[in-house]
Amino acid sequence: MLLRRLTLLAVAPLLLTAAAPALAGELSLVSGFYRSEKSKIDGDDAGKESTIDIGGRFADLFDTRTQWFAQGLLTMKSYDAGKNDKAPSDSTSLALGGGIRYYFNKMAEDVTPFAYGLAQYKNQKDAEQNTTGFSESESNGLFYGAAAGIRLGIDADFFMDLETTLFDSALFATDETETTSVNPANGQTTKVKRETSKTELYLNTSGAFQNVLVALGWRF
Repeated sequence: MLLRRLTLLAVAPLLLTAAAPALAGELSLVSGFYRSEKSKIDGDDAGKESTIDIGGRFADLFDTRTQWFAQGLLTMKSYDAGKNDKAPSDSTSLALGGGIRYYFNKMAEDVTPFAYGLAQYKNQKDAEQNTTGFSESESNGLFYGAAAGIRLGIDADFFMDLETTLFDSALFATDETETTSVNPANGQTTKVKRETSKTELYLNTSGAFQNVLVALGWRF
């Protein structure tokens, strides 16, 4: 009996090591691009918009099926004036949050479906320009949502996640919109500001899926 107990104590760490994932921590690039757009309306210059967007995600396992994660997204936008010589202010948007992901049974050797819930703080800024002025918008508050997707194993160290948002709702958020009109005769501006507070306590999982997110990741 004593020999059996000593043997179990000796091999237990080896069994736990074999059962646990060897590579638990993960880093993913969920967004990274540069975009520049120049618009014309009826042949007239309506301004230019440039965007730099970068986001990442860190995740680690609770167990073999459940994973916690934290993620962030930073978006920087700059604007050049068009015909009216007035442009929106340059802006920086930020989203920070985290959630829980659950992995289902594998569909194939390197294909694993998953779903996750997410809560995040978002401060999003955007603008639209035309030949008579521009409109600036800002959304600020706490949001919650869910997504589903599949994980494709590339090799032992790298993977790719394909996921689509099921819903993204505001728990407590404020939307602000300011419209600036430019008088072409003297260049004077007129501003109109609108503010809306909202709470969305519902889950909308019907209808068309939103855009698919592709995340490239590395295990370490």
